[in-house]
Amino acid sequence: MDPQLLDKKFSVLQEISHLIAATSDINALANFLLDRAIEYANAEKGSLMLINEGDELYILAARGFEMLFMESYKIKIGEGIAGVVAQNHTPVLVEDIDKDERFKRKKRDRYKTTSFISCPIISRDRVLGVININDKRDGAPFTEDEFNLLKIISDQAAIAIENAFLMNQLKAKANELEEINRRLTEADIDKTEFITRISHELRSPLNAIKGAIYFLQQTEKIKKTKQKEFYDIILKETNGLTSIVDNLIDFLRLENEATAIKKSLVDLEAVLKEVSDSKTLNSIFAKKNLQFRKEIEKGYYEIVGDKIRIIQMFINLIEGLTHYLESGDAININVREDDVIKVDLVISKNIPEGDLSFFFDSRYIFFTEHSEDKIKLYLAKKVAEAHRWGFEVWNAGKTFTVSLIIPKSEREKLEATLSITMDMFVEFITELLDLNTCSIMLGDDITGELTIKGARGLSNDVVKRTRIKFGDQIAGMVAVEGKPFLIEDIEDMPWFKRKSMLQYNTKSLLSLPLKMQEKVIGVLNLNNKKTAEPFTKKDLYIASALIERISYFLDKLYSGMLKENEIFQFHSSFESLLGAVKKYHKKKTVFPELMLKIMEELGADEEEKKKALYVSTIYDLGIVLINESILKKKTLTVSEKQALRTHPYNTISLLRSFEFSEDLKKAILHHHERFDGKGYPKGLKGKEIPLISRVLSVVDSYCAMTADRVYGKYFTPEKALTEIKADSGTIYDPDVVNAFERVFKKSTT
Repeated sequence: MDPQLLDKKFSVLQEISHLIAATSDINALANFLLDRAIEYANAEKGSLMLINEGDELYILAARGFEMLFMESYKIKIGEGIAGVVAQNHTPVLVEDIDKDERFKRKKRDRYKTTSFISCPIISRDRVLGVININDKRDGAPFTEDEFNLLKIISDQAAIAIENAFLMNQLKAKANELEEINRRLTEADIDKTEFITRISHELRSPLNAIKGAIYFLQQTEKIKKTKQKEFYDIILKETNGLTSIVDNLIDFLRLENEATAIKKSLVDLEAVLKEVSDSKTLNSIFAKKNLQFRKEIEKGYYEIVGDKIRIIQMFINLIEGLTHYLESGDAININVREDDVIKVDLVISKNIPEGDLSFFFDSRYIFFTEHSEDKIKLYLAKKVAEAHRWGFEVWNAGKTFTVSLIIPKSEREKLEATLSITMDMFVEFITELLDLNTCSIMLGDDITGELTIKGARGLSNDVVKRTRIKFGDQIAGMVAVEGKPFLIEDIEDMPWFKRKSMLQYNTKSLLSLPLKMQEKVIGVLNLNNKKTAEPFTKKDLYIASALIERISYFLDKLYSGMLKENEIFQFHSSFESLLGAVKKYHKKKTVFPELMLKIMEELGADEEEKKKALYVSTIYDLGIVLINESILKKKTLTVSEKQALRTHPYNTISLLRSFEFSEDLKKAILHHHERFDGKGYPKGLKGKEIPLISRVLSVVDSYCAMTADRVYGKYFTPEKALTEIKADSGTIYDPDVVNAFERVFKKSTT
């Protein structure tokens, strides 16, 4: 073997192993792996595609393509070149597509040359995606050596991506456990409050009855009129107690549990896998020697419901039914879809006809043998009812069946998607702007009133009860006028009557109209900065940009442009974004203020200033996907430098869920370009670099030089300015440097 090729193979393995240690983020991995593949193949174009829940290949990372194409392109398995490669599980090297019988009819109008390499990314016989490399820089066909290197990279990519998937699953499970713990804590608090309230409600009538009985017992001779008076007291208070007990029963009825359900979009197939993996169930199956099988017709089973409760429902149902089974018996779950989704749970034995009532009536459960198992059957039925699902049971032949009928309600899916996404947007805004309180309100379809669809810093009671008519209070006025309200001190607003509200601890607020196709459909409310400072014009600019992203998403959602698997992908991508913004260390710097002042000095219009401020809050989010130990190193290895250089692409990948502006993506992507053309990732030169990128470059360098860091030199502001001026015309745009110097001098005089 060629020693040079052997060295390259070793280098590939070494670099990728270092990368796996550096990050577990799928976006960072994809960008790094693709860069290495393009570099080793000496190519101009390439893409790394993954398979989504709808069995489609989508582009996770790409070089040499327009961003809009990258984000919109999808193909089914078996379609196109990448789809065929994924279907066949076989890597291909094509020297000339026009002479290749397999692919010569495939359309390739985006490429300059006729040679390409396409390798499937396979882990444990499962295709995760495909790496495609196109357009060799010298125009020559790709070689066998390059093909072999790409196969090594795809093999290593499979390991790295599988690890990333497992880490994502672990994080998702940790989030679920955190949610379960939160709900248990809330339930415990509610239980304590409930018992306290009931104790108080019962104490008064019981004391009255006790007093009346005591008087009657202690008094030997009492007039009938007086006696009747005390009997009336006892009767009245007894009726009161009966009423309290009736209300208590109504309150506790599981039929009302629908109000407590936290609905979201749930992958039924994933739920059933989690149920089948349950240690509790598998222990029972092993102990009783029971067989458990699933038969799921091919499809995409997305339902609306409370995932935690649905999983518990299936576990309760199966546990309850195992009571009737003996060694060698079987439990089967069958899932099929037509107008509704039907889930049949079938056991290989009849159950006594008398026990069928335990699914529907709890009155006699506690007075039977094995009441615990029968309670589980009743609880499972009640969870199904709370979700408004059909629930049928019957014996037939030698089997017993429980059938769940799950309606496919597009309206429910829309509401669940809306609820989840608005919560995500609120969390993102709260983290980005460092707020304690934030809410998104949307107009109710029926009443037209504004209701809260996502909130942070407000109690559940406030969220549920708040309904504001258009024109009422600040949110209603913003909705009517269609203009934002920036209030530095609400005490100075004589027209606003409710000055003091318990949920707000500052006097400043910002409220913006949420529009879709120029029509106001809701309001974004920002309150309570963690710093207790008033809101400023800077906050208004950033919030205005953010609300445009919310409007963009809502427009796509309401127009039906988002497919089910795209919504899942959107939420998954947004979860990664939220994880990144929580770790982001540049939220509290002077960065946005400097950006705004320099843009003003350069004569930028309002729209450009708004864009620049927004970008300044998110441009480096991708850096948090790199292992912190690398970021703190004084000297980096070649592979660590290469991993670090992928962070602009990482940021774009994080924002792909809702960022629609191609200009802003380019501004983020190119903020490490140099004015002399020696920067990265594209080597753009001079005015080819977007203006916002050129301003970001100066401000980023200044903030880095003057920051208190564990690595690198610390400069005084004056020294940092001198350093930046020295690199004017090479690293930095001279016009931007001059504007920065003017801003600097104004701030120090």
